Amino acid sequence: MTSRTRQVLPTAGLLLGVAMGLANVMGYVFVALVSATLGPADFGGYSALNTYGVLLAMPAGAFQVIVARRQTRMHRDLQRHVTGLGSSLVVGLVLAAITIALAPLLRDLLRLETAWSVVWLALMLPPMTVTGALQGVLLGREAYGRLSAVYLVTAGTRLAAAGLAVGWSYDVVEVFAATLVAAVVTVGVALALVRGDLGTGTNAPRLLELLADLVRSNIALAGLMALSSLDVVLARTVLTDHDSGSYALAALFGKVVFWGTQFVALAIVPRLAEAGTGGHVRATLHRSALGVLLIGSVVSLGCALAPGPLVALSGGPAFVDAEPLLVWAAVTGTLWAIVQVWLFAGMSRGDHVMTAVVWLAAGVQAVLVLLAFNDSPYEVFATVGGTAGVVAVIGLLRVPRGGMTPAPDSAETAEALGMTRE
Repeated sequence: MTSRTRQVLPTAGLLLGVAMGLANVMGYVFVALVSATLGPADFGGYSALNTYGVLLAMPAGAFQVIVARRQTRMHRDLQRHVTGLGSSLVVGLVLAAITIALAPLLRDLLRLETAWSVVWLALMLPPMTVTGALQGVLLGREAYGRLSAVYLVTAGTRLAAAGLAVGWSYDVVEVFAATLVAAVVTVGVALALVRGDLGTGTNAPRLLELLADLVRSNIALAGLMALSSLDVVLARTVLTDHDSGSYALAALFGKVVFWGTQFVALAIVPRLAEAGTGGHVRATLHRSALGVLLIGSVVSLGCALAPGPLVALSGGPAFVDAEPLLVWAAVTGTLWAIVQVWLFAGMSRGDHVMTAVVWLAAGVQAVLVLLAFNDSPYEVFATVGGTAGVVAVIGLLRVPRGGMTPAPDSAETAEALGMTRE
């Protein structure tokens, strides 16, 4: 990495962090408006289905990471350029078709009034996966200004949808329809911002190579999403409608930390893709995790000191039962965010141990909640928070060992960069 890159990265990372922070504030306002419009019972169903959508949108995050890694300087020097647009569109369409086929089942499982909510959610998946690939192009080329703009447009269009929901008293179906429109607008803006970077490069990687990378990344992100998002679905399954709505609102504050600090995990992807092993990698990861911990601690302190005003702003008096849950959610979200740093580092460096750990923890978490710790929202939070804490510690213990090696994109790349294994 050049000295110029090292000087630019802190400022660029700060720009991306500010943009993602603003996007998360808008996301917070979006949820506040939707929760106030729907009420606890309907908001619980909305949150459960939306969480299902987040899980299905994992390929968008995977495309962002793998395309970003392939856009880094080492691949540009080899004229290896990939956007993933075609693959991302196909994946999004397949996931949409599967979800529509399962619409009646999901309607009954999540206690929704109609399957149309599921249909509108499914149709969001193609524009979301394509947007993820476009964000990967910008991240890998360190075009943080344009990447920040995409994040802000994503949040801004969703916020506009929430404003319509409040003004016209939308129900769950109409909220999902409005957010579908927001997703379509976002992908259009992203295409306009990235169009100048889509036609360069002459030697794209083989399709099977890209798909294999996508599968590995999706498996990793699927584990992370299962660990950090399925708690809302589990709560909807084991708690009453009212309690699941209170849990969903409180869980928002965990997601504020988790998503709000994602810029830290994303910023290390191009750096670690080009870095060597050893002290530099360890120092980068330790600083990143410490930054996440500090941000999470501030949010947790705010939730502990002012739960009443935060709930009043988020959902109104109908969600007063959520007040004692906020600090639990913020601490849990902080642990998820630290795990996210460890996992993204592994994805960038070809280390898949944390992927296995995260998947195992997600399974243990689900079994514990479904079979034992499900009498109250407190027990659910204690279970998911405790599980996240164990995974975070395991990730921390792995970092000093320095066992991560550059990801094996292809034999050609390894040979060209002098990284062929013995």
